[in-house]
Formats: sequence, C-alpha cells, structure tokens
Amino acid sequence: MAAEADGPERKRQRVAEDADSGDDGDNGRRQNGKGREVPQRIDCPYLGTINRHVLDFDFEKLCSVSLSGENVYVDLVDGKYFQGRGKETHAYRHALEKGHYVWMNVMDGKVYCIPDGYEVVDKSLEDIKYNLTPLFDQEEIEQMSTRVRHAKALDGTDYIPGCIGLNNICNSDYENVVVQCLCQVIPLRNYLLAYEPPKERKPDPVLSTLAELLRKMYNPRNFKGLVSPHEFYQAIGKATSKKFYSRQQDPVAFFSWLMNYLHRKLKAKDGSSLIHDVFQGEVQVKLCPATDEARVIESKEKTMLLTLELPDEPLFKDNLDFIPQVPLFNLLEKFNGEKAFEAIAKGGESREIKRYSLRRIPPYIVFIVKRFRNNNFFIEKNPTIVTFPLKGLDLRDYIHPDCQPANPETKYDLVANVCHDGKPEKGTYKVQVFHQPTSQWVEIHDLRVTPVLPQMVALTESYIQVYQRQDVKSDGSFGKFDMPIPDISTEVETGIAAEIEMAPEDLAEAGIIIG
Repeated sequence: MAAEADGPERKRQRVAEDADSGDDGDNGRRQNGKGREVPQRIDCPYLGTINRHVLDFDFEKLCSVSLSGENVYVDLVDGKYFQGRGKETHAYRHALEKGHYVWMNVMDGKVYCIPDGYEVVDKSLEDIKYNLTPLFDQEEIEQMSTRVRHAKALDGTDYIPGCIGLNNICNSDYENVVVQCLCQVIPLRNYLLAYEPPKERKPDPVLSTLAELLRKMYNPRNFKGLVSPHEFYQAIGKATSKKFYSRQQDPVAFFSWLMNYLHRKLKAKDGSSLIHDVFQGEVQVKLCPATDEARVIESKEKTMLLTLELPDEPLFKDNLDFIPQVPLFNLLEKFNGEKAFEAIAKGGESREIKRYSLRRIPPYIVFIVKRFRNNNFFIEKNPTIVTFPLKGLDLRDYIHPDCQPANPETKYDLVANVCHDGKPEKGTYKVQVFHQPTSQWVEIHDLRVTPVLPQMVALTESYIQVYQRQDVKSDGSFGKFDMPIPDISTEVETGIAAEIEMAPEDLAEAGIIIG
C-alpha cells in the first residue's frame, strides 16, 4: 500500500527530473536535469517526418493526458502536447506507440529525439521555433506602421500581418473586435510587441497572453492565415471569474475592464501608466438643480471613454425602408458646454441639469455611440446611422475656452470602427480598421478579412470608434503638452455641494465612463 501511495509522487519527481537546465556541456553535449548530459546531433534521420501543417501553437500548452502545464513537449509529427521526456512519461509512451520521434519543448523551443534522447540541432527547425515564440526587434516594431508586408500561409492563403482574422471561440466576437482595435493604437501595440515577461516573478497571465497574441497576429511567417486567441480567452475567463467567458458580452464593458486591468498592471509609482497616457482625457461637468440654474457646481473628471446619445428613432416613418441618419457633429454638441442634459438626481427626489465640455483630449479618443437601451422588458436597439468624417475631425469647438491653449492639436483621424449587425440579443460584432502601411480600409469579421471602400465605412451601425490624433507619429510617439490647464474657479454656495454631490455612477449614466 505504501508503494501504491508513493506512485504519483514518484512519477512527478521523474517528470521534474526531465526539465532541462540549459547549461552548456563539453564535447557538443548539454547538461540535463540532475547532472545528466544530453548529446547534440545534426544528422537526425527523422526530420522528414515533421508535419508543419498540423502544428498549432495557439492553444494552451497542456498535456493531452494529465492536463498539466509543467515540462510539456509538442509532437512535431501530429501536433499533440504531452508531458515529460524520460521513460514512463506520456510523451515517451506516445513516441513509442505512434512512431513519432521528433519533439519540441514548448518553453525553450529545443528539439529532441525521443526515445533516443539526443537534442536535434538543425537550421531547418528555425521556422518552427519562430512560430512558437515570434519576436521582433526595435527596428521592425518602429516600421510596423510604414512597411508594407504581405505573407502566405502553408496552404497558399494570402494574408496581411496585423490584419489577420481571429477565431470565434464561444461567441467571443466582442473580444476579437477589441483586440483588433488595440492593434491600431500604435504606442500600446509597440509596447506589447516588445513586451518581455519579468523573470524574477510569475508573469501576469492576461498581459503576457495579450502580448503573445499580438505578436502572433503580426507574425509574417505564420503557418496559418489566422490566429486563435485561445490562451488569451482562457486568461480573461480566469481573471474575471468567467464574466467574459462562453457567451457574448458588451465590447464596451470588456474594453473598460481590460483598460483598467492593464492600467493597474503597468502603473508606475507616480500613478501614471501607458494606458492613461494614451486614452485618458479630462471632462468638465457643470451641475445645477433643475429648479434653480443659478446654483452651479463645476467639477472635472478623468475619462477614457466618451459616450454619445443618439436621438430617439422617429415614431412615424414615411416608408418601411426609412433609416434615420444623424451627423457625428450633432452628437458632439453634448460637449459644447451649453447643451443641457436633464437627469434624476441621486436619491430620485429631484431633477438636475448637467452640461459637459472637454478640458484635455488624449492622443487616442474613444467614442461610444449609445445604441442599446433596456426598457425593463427587453433590450432595444436604435438603428440610426451616424455619418462621420474619416479624416480631420476637429474637436476645438468642444474644448473649454480656458483649456484651448493646453490642447494645440485638436484634429483626429479614424483608425477603427466597431459596428453591430443584427438584433440586440443575437447580433454579431465586426470591426473596420485602417491599415496604415497600405492606406486601405479592411473589414474584419472573426476569420473573414475583406477590403472595404472608405465610403462604406460611414454607412454602418457604428458602436465604438477609435480616433487617432494627427500628431501621433508612425513610431508611436506623440506630443506631450506640458502647459497647465487652469483650475475651476467657480464659486459654489455653501451647503449646495452636499445636496447635489456627483457620483461615478451618475457620470456613467450621463455618458462619461470613468477610467
């Protein structure tokens, strides 16, 4: 009985002994495990059995039998993952049963012959190692927005690195469109492409899998013309207790959660982060009771998203094919500092009026078109089409007059447009992105990637829009204006602040999502 009880523990010890230490030995040998040496050979007779068509490094690196992620090897003949390399391990047993003798360690990319026990050193394996962990140098990253690159998969499929389809896993189209939008945010994209997980501590699963996903999307030597975000999807499900998992969710909620999560992980000691440098702006809010507009409270709030309210759909239509349209400039009047928004005050006893204006505009501004509304019975969708400019959107008229000197660049170009097709409950999300190297618009709907005319981009039911400020350069650098913004100097009557206190949830309802 004691021998049986020690069985699993002894097996785990044998698996641990198979982990390579990576120390160089003498005479073309490499140290392995507890002092054992692994010979190296360049004349492996089994290299011709490798099948690159079945290799897929997008899925979690877990053993197919034990579901363990420790010391996992991939069979380069059938693409399956198994644990261990020594005798009585799952990989060793599979190699003998199937006659598959060439294996790769998924952690360091070293190739071994099992059961012969030697390391294979051959230049023909470099493409497989690169697909396992794609890497880019600083020069390649800086040229991502200017260098035109076309690639071809093993099956002959043509694809553009960076504009590649993502597999839909359990209605994950809302996650796919957010990832595609992040690929158009040059500073964040460049950071993730160059990201290296810290070696002194365990890497964050969401940040590391997101960086790995973007590197695979920009891989010019990919074996397939698509990428499966499986590892990122699993990391998101675990980090959110499966809130964003296995069913369709709102991409705005996912984007808000992801940006706040990345901000916490990338935050410096002074509280700043790349996320806030790229997305965070500042909005001024004027608040007064509906019964006495002379008593005004002014406040400023940090925000990473700006919501735009659509006008109500007309009740009586001239014909059934009528689709209402509204220019984006009409929706932006919300931030002109004069248009009043009436809402129920906190507590529900009175009504209050709010007016908004912009104080600081970020390098990338995200607009949310408020299409969906819950009427206590079901969710209804407003099909109004918003017409918007693709280039040269000027926000100077919506910036507070005192803050305009601190915002010298106010023109923006559209780089990503997320739209919703279908009914509110059963619709799908797709994204239209501007591929800067070729100056072409591309529509990405999960795995389907098709070019689209610029005139057609403005005729979709836009839900999320990402605009890039024109001073953002192709290498991701942008102007940082250090001119201070004047503080709010409006005097408020004593006792009114406590009566009309603003809360974050009120701002969210009013159209400002606090970052």
